[in-house]
Amino acid sequence: MDPWKGSGGGWSEADSRHFIEVGRIHTPARAEIGETILDLIPAETDEPFLAVELGVGGGWLSEAILTRFPASRVVGLDGSPTMLRETGARLRPFGDRFEPRPFRLEDRAWLADFAPSARCFVSSLVIHHLDASGKRTLYHDLHARLEPGGAVIIADLVAPRGERERRCLARWWDAEVERQSLTFTGDRAVYQRFVDDHSNWYTYPDPMDRPSAVSEHLAWLAEAGFSEVDVFWLRAGHAIYGGYKER
Repeated sequence: MDPWKGSGGGWSEADSRHFIEVGRIHTPARAEIGETILDLIPAETDEPFLAVELGVGGGWLSEAILTRFPASRVVGLDGSPTMLRETGARLRPFGDRFEPRPFRLEDRAWLADFAPSARCFVSSLVIHHLDASGKRTLYHDLHARLEPGGAVIIADLVAPRGERERRCLARWWDAEVERQSLTFTGDRAVYQRFVDDHSNWYTYPDPMDRPSAVSEHLAWLAEAGFSEVDVFWLRAGHAIYGGYKER
């Protein structure tokens, strides 16, 4: 099962609210993910640029970008009205530097809003909803809409290559959620719901979720024209990977 879906399958606004509440516990080392993405953005701290987040969720990553880069602007895209309302309220202090917009990842119409003007596209736990063909097409589309020197930086669930790896990743993800449940809340209740809801995709795979192997992502990014393609961080089945558009 997808870690962000309820036991009934599909996605609901109740799931959005639950994700906002427990996302930092379900995601292994989310603070490290954020810091790594910020370090990889190709911009000086005081430089003006446009960042686009695919699947803004509760807004934590867009907030981190706006804070680290005080001259930046961020467009935050999401398909959930609950997510967009939550993020809009959270990031209201940034004024017109943040713009929430509705979108559907699978519908390429949203790409028309972006000429080659974005310095970076970032995303956390969204791209695995696309199939292999969709991911390949997306990487080509994003490359075409980046400024020279821009970057695509993605944090997402990745598929194992074999059964031993699957078992290993399942165990480590459970362990991470249990540890963070205790650290952030003082008890195991959030972890126990994670288990009871069958939220560990490596133990309970959901056909609606289609994570790909790290090597596949790197090949598709290179095929789309990106350079410096690499995996920058990896933990409990969650990876940060991406590449840069040559100047």
